[in-house]
Amino acid sequence: MSEKKVDARGMFCPKPLIMVKKALTELGPGEQLTVLLDNETAKENVTRFLRDNGANPVSSENDGVFFIKAEKSRRDLPSTRVERYCVPEDGSKPLVMVFNHSGMGAGSEELGKILIQACVNTIRDVQPLPSSMLFYNGGVHLVCEGSPLVQSIEDLQSRGVKILVCGTCLDYFKLKPQLKVGKVSNMYEILQTIASAGSVFSP
Repeated sequence: MSEKKVDARGMFCPKPLIMVKKALTELGPGEQLTVLLDNETAKENVTRFLRDNGANPVSSENDGVFFIKAEKSRRDLPSTRVERYCVPEDGSKPLVMVFNHSGMGAGSEELGKILIQACVNTIRDVQPLPSSMLFYNGGVHLVCEGSPLVQSIEDLQSRGVKILVCGTCLDYFKLKPQLKVGKVSNMYEILQTIASAGSVFSP
């Protein structure tokens, strides 16, 4: 009987879920899956995903490492995106981050640019990740060519964070051709995202 092992230690949501879903897809009915994780949030999210897919997960812990054993069921995987398993199980609404200028805080413009880089680079290590990051007014400069944060924001996008960029603002600053990451959005979608959030934070 075939068995797959997914070592997702050191990884954050949704990467472990993506790896587990891929591995589960490659297994045949009744075949075994072992998952290694090293943080409680990832363990809870992966367990919930496997349970919802009828894989009967059983977890154990040894010296800070979580081991999850599961068996693929005979029913097909759902088509739902794995990112929804990064939302707290209690149903609480997610965090939305708003970037409306190219710095962080008020006072020194130079210091603000240093702080915004530290802020975005640190978001990758925060759990849970924000569901969306909204960029408008001067904040659109952060997702365009020449921004030192493009790679970090691309990484967050690859982890399931929705990146929405104001199209009117890009046109105003003549930056649309320089957009490097994110989806060109509009005021309705931006306001709807804010309205659906549990909390909104603007650096």
